[in-house]
Amino acid sequence: MCELLALSFNMSVNFKLSIKVFRRRGEVNPDGWGIAFYPDEAAVVIKEPASSIGSRLFNFLMSYSEVSSRIFIAHVRLASRGEIAYKNTHPFIRELNGRDYVFAHNGTIRDYKRFRLGRFKPIGETDSEYIFCHLLSEIERRGVVSWSREDFSWLHGKFRALNKYGSLNCLLSDGEYLFAYHDIEGYNGLHYVWRGSPFSKVKLLDEDFEIDLQEIKDPGERGYVIATKPLTSEEWLSFTPGELVVLRNGEIVYRSSMPKLSSEEVNVLKFIRESPHRVSLKMISSEYSLPIDHARDIIRRLLCKGLIKQDSRDRVGWSSQDATFYTNPPLRDEIDHLLYLQVE
Repeated sequence: MCELLALSFNMSVNFKLSIKVFRRRGEVNPDGWGIAFYPDEAAVVIKEPASSIGSRLFNFLMSYSEVSSRIFIAHVRLASRGEIAYKNTHPFIRELNGRDYVFAHNGTIRDYKRFRLGRFKPIGETDSEYIFCHLLSEIERRGVVSWSREDFSWLHGKFRALNKYGSLNCLLSDGEYLFAYHDIEGYNGLHYVWRGSPFSKVKLLDEDFEIDLQEIKDPGERGYVIATKPLTSEEWLSFTPGELVVLRNGEIVYRSSMPKLSSEEVNVLKFIRESPHRVSLKMISSEYSLPIDHARDIIRRLLCKGLIKQDSRDRVGWSSQDATFYTNPPLRDEIDHLLYLQVE
């Protein structure tokens, strides 16, 4: 089975940590690897129809410190349709409306040529590149230049329509937004983790050592890592089957479905939503008579799910008892629906 990896952060970051672990997934997906990133408005795609294990090109990328971006998309391939060749190696790239779109897919779509194409045509033989060309044609036909919430919902419908004909986990980006869709049947999994300062020590799951993220991360760095399977010992969350999540600058700006919440998470989320002012971690601890560490864990989970944000005026990290929070504006309608609030 192919595997996917993506990053979305609020600043340009280096991908060495995540890609170091992800590279090992090439042992069981030996038919190609590829990485796409955006040094500026233009995308760079580097790929090879060979295993990432032992690749000299991959070694060079790992040692090249100038590779940085707010968005990364990576893929390791186990060929299911199409020969092992550069033209069939993910990610794929096309230009539309002055933006470089990049796409990677895990799964198999049957009878894929039933979907119409426009001016975008595949070069290789894969169903993946074909449906990418189909999606771009549909985006062009809709006239999407600047993405809106209505466009996100429309794109979700397009993914669901494709998903009816097979398995579909995919990553799409235009350099501003990162779109991540998980198969309706939960095929092969798709997970995500949020990272923000203060960072913790983590164990790399496919490597035999632990690393302190606080020592290698910029204090202002915040964002998400998405992968088919968790890469580290952190608390990764699963996508809901059939869900589309859209990220921009390391923040979730759209979810087609709300994540599962514990009763404690619901209570804290409601408290934050109904407060006329930003709410501090200390206030949450006091309101629910919770130990500060327990309240902190609830806040971390709500941050990871993209439902709340820390106030940018804070002079402390998110885990400080003086850190303050509010609900994520793009998701407030969904949050209100979840909480059964009648907000005028």
